[in-house]
Amino acid sequence: MAGKRLLRVAVEGCCHGELDKIYDTMRHLETQSGKAIDLLICCGDFQAVRNMDDLECLACPPKYRALNTFWKYYTGRATAPYPTLFIGGNHEAMNYLWELYYGGWVAPNIYYLGHAGVIKFGGIRIGGMSGIFNGGHYKQGHWEKPPYDNSSMRSAYHVRELDVYRLLQIHRPLDVFLSHDWPRGIAHHGNKAQLFRAKPFLRQEIEEGSLGSPPGEQILHELQPSHWFSAHLHVKYAALVAHSHQQHRQGQGRGQKRKSPSRGPSPPPVLGQTGRNKFTKFLALDKCLPRRGFLQVVEFPEVEGPLEFGYDEEWLGVLQATHHLMSTNRQQTPLPGMGCTRIAVSDAQLQQLKKKLQQHNNGAIPLNFVPTAPGHDPSAPSPKGRMPRQLPRNPQTEKFLEMLGLAYNLDQQSRQYVPPRR
Repeated sequence: MAGKRLLRVAVEGCCHGELDKIYDTMRHLETQSGKAIDLLICCGDFQAVRNMDDLECLACPPKYRALNTFWKYYTGRATAPYPTLFIGGNHEAMNYLWELYYGGWVAPNIYYLGHAGVIKFGGIRIGGMSGIFNGGHYKQGHWEKPPYDNSSMRSAYHVRELDVYRLLQIHRPLDVFLSHDWPRGIAHHGNKAQLFRAKPFLRQEIEEGSLGSPPGEQILHELQPSHWFSAHLHVKYAALVAHSHQQHRQGQGRGQKRKSPSRGPSPPPVLGQTGRNKFTKFLALDKCLPRRGFLQVVEFPEVEGPLEFGYDEEWLGVLQATHHLMSTNRQQTPLPGMGCTRIAVSDAQLQQLKKKLQQHNNGAIPLNFVPTAPGHDPSAPSPKGRMPRQLPRNPQTEKFLEMLGLAYNLDQQSRQYVPPRR
């Protein structure tokens, strides 16, 4: 096995389907520095639009809808030159991303992390959640399905409590966490004066504590990842969050409860303390436009692992333990302890999952991309797209659930929640 190495990751803000430009920028940076880039991470608004029908599912005014360049990678006319990982934002073809709710290949070498997920790459552990926060839909199930209307097209990308609950079960350290919108309160941990100069209209929301995602804030302070990357607000902004030892993993044990995040902005970091403080380096990036801070290379020294996407056994254990909680109705299945109970994955379960993964491609995510809809053909007439009426089962998702011994649970049909027998 190869020894430890330097891992270089390009982090990009809002993609908006501009893959060609992003990859060209990465090549330019490699030429300038003389150093290879190992991975591209996109922090939402990726816009995996395959055809004109997908455009009908994209939540934005029709005059701004454009195919851009993803379809070329989906159809094989172009190949992604770097392993590419992304989360969803608030401008996505949600019909396609729903097929891969648990994560999967949207095109060769381009991987969607899922609505929530944790995977491995090159020796680092990457977690994240797609979408943005909206309190009106947070405690609902994933009920949206085609044909979407203007409302459901948008609520489909709103973060759900179940996905956050699953992420909060993670105990082992994360190197990176991804979100589209910022965690609430993060602006207080950076240069606010600089932010106000760039985005003066954000001042009121920041000062009243309403800017950002409350679940994101909770995840930040409980999981305490080394790095957190976001996008959404179309501005480059860095911050440093100091976590006190007292904050660390409140309610760690199985069946214990954790505290909900406090209201209002987080306090500023207390720097220079000795002892057990841990820091999260936050970085938000802009959208892909000339002379904008939309991409930055982050280095991870002394890491060891294959340069391929791999399953994370702890996350798989969380999915197994919470599979019965999934709801495709408006009403969310009740969460244990009203969402406050922690269900740690045991060491025995982790060992069983490690053994299972060794039997499945040695833990590497299989290269099993399968197109489930026609790709755009520029030589054919381009009539207006039609809103899809139903969604196919993606073979990747079926294989993934089969590997875990779980039933397929993404068919969005009316069904009543039945509490488990005691």
